[in-house]
Amino acid sequence: MAGPIVESPRRSFSGKKTRSSTGGESSRVRMASDAHAYFMPPRPIGSFIGSARSNSSLTSRTHLVIQEIERLKSENEKLKRASGQFDLQRLPYSVEQHAADTKARREEIKVMIMKAQELDLAFLLDATASMQDSIDMVKDKVAAMSAGISQAYPECTLRVAFVIYRDYDDPSTDLDAKGCNLTSDFDGGQSTFIRALSRVRAKGGGDAAEDVFTGLQRIANLDWQARNRLLVHICDAPCHGTQFHDFPVEKNGEWDNYPQGDKYGRNIHTLLMQLREHCQITHYYFCHLNDGTKKMMQEFKKAAGEPGWIEEAHFRDINGIPQKVVTMSRSTISRTLSNLSGIGSHVHGTNFIPENVIPHRPNWATIALLNGQQYKHRWYHFLDGLMQKIANREALEVEEMDSLQVQIATHPFSAEGTMRWPYHAAVIQHGQPVRNMVVKRFKVPFGHNIRQVHSKERYLGQMEVQTVAAHMAHEFNNRTSGLRGVKKVEFTLVSTLQVGSKIYNMEKFLEGNWIRYSNNAGYVNTADYAATLQAFTHWTHERSNGLLMVTDLQGVMQPSGNGGRYMFWLCDPSIHCTDVMRFTRTNLGDAGFKLFFCSHKCNDICRHLGLKASDNGYSTVGTQVG
Repeated sequence: MAGPIVESPRRSFSGKKTRSSTGGESSRVRMASDAHAYFMPPRPIGSFIGSARSNSSLTSRTHLVIQEIERLKSENEKLKRASGQFDLQRLPYSVEQHAADTKARREEIKVMIMKAQELDLAFLLDATASMQDSIDMVKDKVAAMSAGISQAYPECTLRVAFVIYRDYDDPSTDLDAKGCNLTSDFDGGQSTFIRALSRVRAKGGGDAAEDVFTGLQRIANLDWQARNRLLVHICDAPCHGTQFHDFPVEKNGEWDNYPQGDKYGRNIHTLLMQLREHCQITHYYFCHLNDGTKKMMQEFKKAAGEPGWIEEAHFRDINGIPQKVVTMSRSTISRTLSNLSGIGSHVHGTNFIPENVIPHRPNWATIALLNGQQYKHRWYHFLDGLMQKIANREALEVEEMDSLQVQIATHPFSAEGTMRWPYHAAVIQHGQPVRNMVVKRFKVPFGHNIRQVHSKERYLGQMEVQTVAAHMAHEFNNRTSGLRGVKKVEFTLVSTLQVGSKIYNMEKFLEGNWIRYSNNAGYVNTADYAATLQAFTHWTHERSNGLLMVTDLQGVMQPSGNGGRYMFWLCDPSIHCTDVMRFTRTNLGDAGFKLFFCSHKCNDICRHLGLKASDNGYSTVGTQVG
């Protein structure tokens, strides 16, 4: 059985420092030999004490035990009274409504995950003479691509389409003009998609540039419906106009018959805005087959306006394209799931009240110094005790810390967060050096009630997530300290800060190159694969006996100060838990567990920790444990 929860020398809810039975501040560690005194058989304390007092043969040791029980009873009464005066310790839901709320939330998660796994995948294909191999590759591999997507997202509803283009003067057939609209009938030689693509023959393309703009127009005419909409463009030549290529301008038109640009006067900005805003295509993924299309993509990205909407990769071997399409499809679904879990499944294309982002730290001489009150969760020295409180749906104790003074930047320094704005902050406390911190406020969607967006419970819920993650990381580090090559994992400890009428979450400012290693919907960063963090998430699920899982891992790597080794400093995780009413809306419960294990491959660290192997087999990527 876990030991008692230990008071730290901080303030209780009443605002007074707690004292031990000897008159000093309560110790962080009680004697192990006293443990049996706190776990008596289930008998009314009052009757036990009364009968004990009537026994004249009591030892001094027994008297001490009785005094300790009375003290604990008194502290419990104080906490009960404090909970009525200061409601920061409340869970963000009513216990009486828990069963009904849980049922509704699980149904919401189910619907959200189904909708988030809808994918419309369209191929835009250059069909001039040199492109037959690429056309055949799409035809032959579309079923395998579908299987790869379904491996990570078994409930994915996929529709595929293709559109082709040639050059201005090439004869156009009805098939050229229509291609194949989005369809779920793509598996097998007699399917709608395969039969249509089998009739396409690569031909034409007199000069070196092609009529790409017509292809973009045809893409806009597809019947886009799914929440996720991915365009994959495969070609080996740019569009017309020296704006888009560096071909020599020859009099005979060998390179580009229309060096001034599109024959029909169409504008690339207008075409891309139609795809991004009207068709709401989630991502435009471009496959370079040579260097001749590099300048075109540079101009397309400028015209698109939104960083990251167009992604590109170079392929010397077209057989690498299908796996990349699978990866892009998975990432698109994963981002949608992660975003929806934070803002709600009913919100599509959510827009937030904008803020003016200023990346650098402010001139603190121009920022007011304000008084603030800080609250933190108590630290539990026994992880089993913490897990038991979560399993019992009990609130974690909140301590009121010493007051502080703080300066908070007027504007956020980044807009990348899905749900919150981060602000630079400088904290002054009890003559200590000024601490560079980050305070975060929730973004306000248009049309939403500001009071509800900034409710105290939301900030406390976020604090609880990171507190539990930090406890799990602490034991994981102890468990892996003897394994060579396993990096230490730390989470910044989050507090809740009240400054006047405003509430923030506050944490340490992390310096370094920011990397997202995973999210709460099965995404794994394979480019910056972190074997330690994949194993950590897996371990949290087994260590908690399936109660919870810490995921959505992001942060920086910093020197640990231990022989030049590096460690992970992380923040803003998510926790999936069987209690779906806890740990904010990013908690997807059992469905979140499933999403992780659908994409997780156990690595050498998982094996050394004795974790149950995932169904996806074993990964040889990453740390080899010594």
